[in-house]
Amino acid sequence: MTDGDPGTDVFGGRTEQWRAWQDEPWGRLRYSLVATTTARAVAHLPGPLRIADIGGGDGADGLPLAGAGHSVTVVDVSPPLLRAAADRFAEAGLADRLRTVHADLDDLHGGLEEAGAFDVVLCLDVVHYRADVASTVATLVGLVRPGGVVSVMAPNPAMDVLSAAVRRTDPAAALAVLDALTVHGVTFDHPMRRVEAATVEAALAEAGCTVQHRFGVRCVMDLVADDEVKHDPEFYRRLEELETALCERDPYRLTARFWQVTATRG
Repeated sequence: MTDGDPGTDVFGGRTEQWRAWQDEPWGRLRYSLVATTTARAVAHLPGPLRIADIGGGDGADGLPLAGAGHSVTVVDVSPPLLRAAADRFAEAGLADRLRTVHADLDDLHGGLEEAGAFDVVLCLDVVHYRADVASTVATLVGLVRPGGVVSVMAPNPAMDVLSAAVRRTDPAAALAVLDALTVHGVTFDHPMRRVEAATVEAALAEAGCTVQHRFGVRCVMDLVADDEVKHDPEFYRRLEELETALCERDPYRLTARFWQVTATRG
């Protein structure tokens, strides 16, 4: 594990908090949108696909892909989250499409026998916990076959500023975070590095990949201060429809809560 990265106890010790966050409207919207963007990014690949979800936790991102007929390997450092992934897939009747691997990213420098053979490698909500983004990206690219897809996602530093100023009406907090190197993540109670999409794009290019898609996930939800209305099914439906329309459009994607970049390995 890279110096300064969170350990197993950080993630596995807060499994209940993570599941509660997933069940909230903002969590559900995040997963719904990522299922849509990822499906777009891999639509050109002939299936069924072999997919590695690095730092995939409880398997929430892999489940829709398994449901579409693909095989999913979830790699994570947290045994409790991997057990939750196995339970999630079993409940959906998809246990035969899941493999779990207990490993840290640093173990994957040749640590998986399938290195270079996956069709798709996902690394969602992980790189902001890593000290060396370029090395992390190089590891991910090494797991995917030529012509395969790598997808990376992380919190967008721009929304740190906008949400403080607009949602919380706190200009001082927005100014304070503007050039900050880290912010505090509430769900896992741990600092998160503020990683720009351009940093990952440069690392992908250095590793021999060509960017195909640039998405923004939750372009507007995090600017709505009224959390109660987000629980209203009709409002949520309309918001999800809007967010789906915005996720690949400039300028809206540029300030979304999360950026997501997908690239093809040369």
